Amino acid sequence: MMMNGSVTVALPRGYWLDGVCYREAGLRSLTGEDEAFLLETDHVLLPAQRITAILARCLTHLGPLHPVPPQAVQQLTIGDREALLLHLRRLTLGERLPCVLKCPHSDCGEKMDLELQVGDLLLAAYRHTQAFHEATVMRQGSPYRVRFRLPTGDDQEAASSLACADPQAGVELLLRRCVEHVLAADDRPITTIPPAVASELPTLMAELDPQAELMLNLVCPVCSHAFSTIFDTAAYFFQEVSSRIMHLYREVHFLAWHYHWSEAEILAMTGRKRRLYLGFLAEALSERRDR
Repeated sequence: MMMNGSVTVALPRGYWLDGVCYREAGLRSLTGEDEAFLLETDHVLLPAQRITAILARCLTHLGPLHPVPPQAVQQLTIGDREALLLHLRRLTLGERLPCVLKCPHSDCGEKMDLELQVGDLLLAAYRHTQAFHEATVMRQGSPYRVRFRLPTGDDQEAASSLACADPQAGVELLLRRCVEHVLAADDRPITTIPPAVASELPTLMAELDPQAELMLNLVCPVCSHAFSTIFDTAAYFFQEVSSRIMHLYREVHFLAWHYHWSEAEILAMTGRKRRLYLGFLAEALSERRDR
């Protein structure tokens, strides 16, 4: 649904504020300024930080929040952020997601054309809405009761910063941030996360936040090798925007040349609006040549 130039979308899990879970968010398309921002931050911000920044720029509201501060975007689960990126990509560049994959089988390596649809990658709202979850993990007949929450963008940013130097340390940090407590069979608190819990918890989190990791199950049409691969929405979308940046600046040059608008005025437009004016110019120039 369109409201005031933005699209209202539903989050799979939702944003918690003062004990209330809000699943509605408003989102607008990327402008030229946003596209330029993504280009300029390519080697400055980590992917998780760029996700936070671009969503904070493009979210028009998040539940009752208007405007939406970066801190609120950081508190969204990874799955909600993934869903928002998919909606943002659809708004900016459309529904189709053309991909080229290579068969991982050592005796094949065939390139495959694959066309995904944004709608096929978006999951329905989760049944569970609680802020915290509890699970029992068994180890050698002894239960551990763990209370945890789902990873957020803030956790992802902190863990990815550490993971640049030590990937395993990044995983451990993320788990420590998300676990509220672990109790032994006698209800005794355990100060460190047991290996059995650390091993089981990522699977439990993935089951509770399936939008966070989009797994594609594929079969090579040449060798019939079945394989799985993760679709990284942020990497795909940001690469698309980066590859179009010279086209963006050509559009700015052409519109500034003919309309005498400033760079800031043109970059403030969405791609759809820029293309509308470029179409008018193409018609006018064609008519001029035909005279």
